Amino acid sequence: MKKIILVFIFIFTIFTFPSKSQITKYFGSSKVSLDETGVVNFLRYLEGIFYAEDVVLNRAAKIMSPMFYAISDDGKVGYGWFCRSHLKNACADDFVAYQIVEFCREYAKTNCSIFAYKNQIVWNNINIEINDLSFDKNIELFKNLNLYSNNSPKKISEENYLTYLHLDFDKCTSKKNSFDYKNLRGANIDCLLPGRYELTTNDKSGNNYD
Repeated sequence: MKKIILVFIFIFTIFTFPSKSQITKYFGSSKVSLDETGVVNFLRYLEGIFYAEDVVLNRAAKIMSPMFYAISDDGKVGYGWFCRSHLKNACADDFVAYQIVEFCREYAKTNCSIFAYKNQIVWNNINIEINDLSFDKNIELFKNLNLYSNNSPKKISEENYLTYLHLDFDKCTSKKNSFDYKNLRGANIDCLLPGRYELTTNDKSGNNYD
């Protein structure tokens, strides 16, 4: 009986918790250059500020923490996946890496890969945790990591940055125009970051909390 229980626990662990390789195979590894919109969208992701595509509201007006951040292979479109809690490990990572890459690819109409896992940039095995949300410091960091485009527009500054970071309403669309990204969420600085969120174990068991 004890052996049967151990086997059950082993099988449950395999299917419940993805292995490192199951996640890392979706991490990006190509050369990519983000502009200031890309940096701000990444910081929005870290703040849990996004347009929730899977709810009726403009955005997810709940407590959110970052799980995965994906970008298109050209670096022009960002897509976030969040946990409906700030508690560590409140949401399971099961299949989320695969899901965000697929949702991002469908949304951006081009291939996507994972740029960050939680608050860690994992692109090209950089593996650096970001805890400081200062715009200027992160622009400098992205430059040092060769992740920033020198041709980026200069619309954002440390002075007006918070206005863009905490944007909670836009007049943009989630449907890509085949000609440009002018009004596409995740590609324009005046538009919210698109994304989805994962329910916690408590949510799924019916013990909801805000």
